[in-house]
Amino acid sequence: MVSTCPLCEKENYDIIGGAKSNPQAEKFIDKNYKVAQCRECEGYYVVPRISFTDDQWAELYSNEYFAMQSNWLLKKRALELSNRFDTALKFLPQKEITFLDIGAGEGKTLIEGAKRGWDVTGIDIVDSRIDSAKSKGIKFIEAKFMEYDFPENHFDFIYLDSVLEHVINPKQYLQKINQILKPGGILYVAVPNEDCLFNDVRRFVFILLGRKNISVKIKPFDTPYHIIGYNKNSLSFIFNETNFKIKLMQNTGRMFNFLGHKPTGRGFWINLFFLFPVEIIGKLIKKDVYYESYVQKKIDI
Repeated sequence: MVSTCPLCEKENYDIIGGAKSNPQAEKFIDKNYKVAQCRECEGYYVVPRISFTDDQWAELYSNEYFAMQSNWLLKKRALELSNRFDTALKFLPQKEITFLDIGAGEGKTLIEGAKRGWDVTGIDIVDSRIDSAKSKGIKFIEAKFMEYDFPENHFDFIYLDSVLEHVINPKQYLQKINQILKPGGILYVAVPNEDCLFNDVRRFVFILLGRKNISVKIKPFDTPYHIIGYNKNSLSFIFNETNFKIKLMQNTGRMFNFLGHKPTGRGFWINLFFLFPVEIIGKLIKKDVYYESYVQKKIDI
């Protein structure tokens, strides 16, 4: 069904508003799309189901995902990545790790894994790796994850950062990941928290601007083109449905990112005086902008 929830596959939802769009996406919009929230699992999605072609999506996605970053921000992101890997290792007793990064992008996770002596593989639909991620010890597959035939029970650790919100069939996606993980293997997942304080503030601003009929949840037709939205409950639901056990789930954010912008730029001041204070409060009340989870493939007894 075109209005069935992609997480729980039920058709029981509330329409929460129109879908925000930009001129690029409007060229392809041929239906009256709305943002819905499932009453069963609390996931957010688009009604009716989006019918864009692969070529249309490719035209919408741009290189701004790999925008220029300051040295300070690059070092901060590298430290965050290293800390995530250290956390994953707490749940992985073996020393020799087979690692897969889905949506490898620039390949920085591949570099970190290779530094640790892991057997490293990345997959993405386009090869956007920086030169240092193309070393001899790093394997890369240029393909769609769902169309590539990986061996079952193969990987110890799979990394899925800022991917699941772009996937139109997340349940099937996670089921395939479960198949290719070894029993007891770990999956790292990071997704935006649609119930964050920042979205509450955006909702208030939209009302003041006379745009109360537009949803602040997900942004299927505007950058960054999130077509599925999650909160703590919907994440917990989909992990359980796809045979994963939650080892750690934490509400987190990217504080101090304003220091990654030049003080002369508009981004610095917007982040400093608006986004930064909202995120501090959001962190205190556990309504920060991301959820990151470490989940384990259940071992059949």
